[in-house]
Formats: sequence, structure tokens, C-alpha cells
Amino acid sequence: MKKEMRLYNLIFPTFMLFAFHPILLSISLAGNFIIDSLILIIISLIIFKNLDLTLYKRAILKVWICGFIADFLGAITLTAVSFAVDAEYKIGNDLYSKIITGIYCAVNHSPFDSIWGVVYVCCGIAFSAILLFIFNYYFCLYNTSLSKKQRLFSALAIAIFTAPYTFLLPKDLFY
Repeated sequence: MKKEMRLYNLIFPTFMLFAFHPILLSISLAGNFIIDSLILIIISLIIFKNLDLTLYKRAILKVWICGFIADFLGAITLTAVSFAVDAEYKIGNDLYSKIITGIYCAVNHSPFDSIWGVVYVCCGIAFSAILLFIFNYYFCLYNTSLSKKQRLFSALAIAIFTAPYTFLLPKDLFY
């Protein structure tokens, strides 16, 4: 009698598609650059009360690259946790089964299949946002004309407004 072979997590998570598809990668890179640019310009307008392109010129490439790295690390973390807990579709009403099924569905289908999937993906978004804040506060905006308070505000604004909310998109939108 042959042993049944199961292939879990064979479908790559939606939030990782951009890494391997050239068109999606290009769209993602361009979209991130545009959003990061808009946020830096708005921050400049709020802080300096006029359009000071000095901040933009000194920080945009660092903010853009670090933002993409933070998004990628968040996606990798979500996928790694899914593999680590051996997430799969489980039948049962116990809390463990619901959480594991929620993680499985969030990574492989849609986070909106269960509340646990939404919570799981929101944790990944929060993780990326925290990385965004740390990268921007300690690296991207460090050698600019911003005071500590302005840098704190700017890094927080960038983290909140550029967090990878696209992690919440279901796979059905892509095929």
C-alpha cells in the first residue's frame, strides 16, 4: 500500500508574486516609488511649510529601497511562519485547528476566509511597518536636516502610509 503524499503550500502566497513575475515586480517597484515620493513631498510640505526638495533628494532612494526590503521581509516572515507551523486546512472546531486553517488560507488563498487569517496577515503588515519605521528613522532620514522630532514624525508617517496593505489582497484578483 502506497503512502499518501501531500503537497502543502504549493501555491505561492499572493504577497510574494511580485518577486518572481517581471511585470508585477515592475508595477510594484514603480508604485512604491510613486507612493514614497508623494509621502516625502507631503511630509516636506507639512514640516517646512513649502516644497523643499532637499529632503526628497536626500532620502527618496533610501526610503524606496528600504521600503521594498521591509515589505519583502514581512512577506518572507508570513511565509516562513506558515511553513514552520505546518499550516494546512484542518477540520475541527478547536482553537488550534481554526488558527492553523486561518494561517493556511491567509497564505494560500485569501486572508478573509477567517478572522485568524486577517489577524495573521495584519501581524505581517505591522511587522513590515515596524521595520519601515526603524529603517527610516535610523537610516533613511538620519543625515537630513530634520530634527529628532521631525524625523520621528516623518518615519512614523512613512511607516503608516506605506505599510504593505496589499498583503490583504486575495489570490482571486490575480487569476
